[in-house]
Order: sequence, then structure tokens, then C-alpha cells
Amino acid sequence: MSFASLIGKKKLLTIEFNPPKNTDISKFILELEQFRGIIDAINVTDSPMAKPRMSSIVSAHFIKHIKDPIFNLTCRDKNKIALQSDLLAAGALGLKNILAITGDPTKDYNGVYKINVFELIELIQSLSEQFNINFFIGCASDIPKPNTIYSIKTRLKRKANLGVKFVITQPVFSQDNLERFLEATSQISIYKIIGIMPILSYKSALYLNNNVKGVNIPKSILYKFENASKEDSRLIALDLHEKLLNDISNLLPYIEGLHIMKLDYEIVNLTKKYLEV
Repeated sequence: MSFASLIGKKKLLTIEFNPPKNTDISKFILELEQFRGIIDAINVTDSPMAKPRMSSIVSAHFIKHIKDPIFNLTCRDKNKIALQSDLLAAGALGLKNILAITGDPTKDYNGVYKINVFELIELIQSLSEQFNINFFIGCASDIPKPNTIYSIKTRLKRKANLGVKFVITQPVFSQDNLERFLEATSQISIYKIIGIMPILSYKSALYLNNNVKGVNIPKSILYKFENASKEDSRLIALDLHEKLLNDISNLLPYIEGLHIMKLDYEIVNLTKKYLEV
């Protein structure tokens, strides 16, 4: 069944897939196959961290036999004509689910950004109606801090008013994170899929904190990994993930699903069990 037909009818589980940095996607297809019976959709990123990877549209086409893909499209790299061309190609390939995002900034501030994310949503909506493509449009959202609640609420409401049907959030690391997001967005009519970023090592946690916009890993989590061995780090990662799932379990009725930002079978399978309770 399609992602669009399932959302709102069950608690969904999605995963994140970063396309290859070369032309060989075969090993990634094999890796994704193990998730076929567990997940409901695969979110395909668009050159994350502003580093070149295989096109999200081409990658989504290669993996769509495994599970319904959600291809990402950013404003960062292309002008309006190029974006229109990509959207027509996606429609021709039968790719319906799209996550419209601004995109991670380039280090040299040399992004294209001829249109902003709101204009991108309007463009998707317009082409979808013009050519009867029926795109199912999603967006991203940061998790609000106490001083950013109003701005995040305003942006998400504007996106929903433009026709966005679902949101995939940046990762939550605590029950408080999720409660704050749900409080800020309670009056917005949009399906909510909540991001979870399993932390697997101290090095990766530092990198994410320092380089990925919207990721704010608490110091209490960093301390747990700081001097841990590889084996201990794995146990800590699983323990923290299960604790987070337990902490947010009472909030599951208020969301439509969880989005795991790591291709980790054990963690994804554990998450599935919590969603099925």
C-alpha cells in the first residue's frame, strides 16, 4: 500500500536513506531489502550536508520496489526551471511522495536558492494540478526551543495552508522535546511523523551537533558516550533508544508515526515493536 493511503490509518515507521556518492546503488538496495517487511516508507535525501550524491529522484526510482519512497527536493541547488524539470521527471516515474525542504547550507554560501521553500511548495502544488500528478507533499520542521516556538509554529502553519499534508521533524531526544513540538503544532492540520536519530558513538554525536542544523544532542547523552568502547557504545545506544521509546509512548496517540534516521536493523525493529503495542 502507498504511504499516502496508510498515513492516519496506522502508526507508520519510516527510515532515512542517503543515496550513494557514486553510480553504484546495488549494495544499498541489498541493505534496504532487510527493512521491507518492517517499514512503511523510505525517505530519500537530496545531497545532505550539501555534498553531492546520486539524485534523490533517480535513487527513489531504483528502490521503489522495496517500499514506497519519499524523495526530498531542496531549493539549494537549482533554479525554478530545473526544479520544474525534476518534478515532471518524478511524475513520469510514478513518484508521488515528496519532502519539500530548504536544504542544508553550503559551506561557501554558494547555494542557488532562487526560490524559498514556500515558493517550492507552491510550485509543486501547481505542477501537480496542471499535470494531474497528485503529489503527496510533505515538509520538514525543527523541534522548537522555548524561544523558537512561535517562529516554528508560524512556518509550519504557512506550509500546511499551502497544501503540505505531512511533516517529518528533526530528531527528538526527550519527552520534553516532543511535548513542546506537539503543543506548538496542536492547532495545525498536518500529519506528524517524528524524527529519531539514534546516537551510536561519541564521534558521530559531536559531528551531528556541530554540523547538522536542527540537531541538538543533550550533553547528558554526549557524556554517556565520551569514554565508552565500541561495544559499550552499542549497548548505550540501544538502551537510550529504548528509554526514549518508553518515555514518548504516551504521546504516540498524538502523532502519525516515527522516522528513524539510521539504517540500523536492530533499532528499527525495536521501534516497530513499540508502534505495534
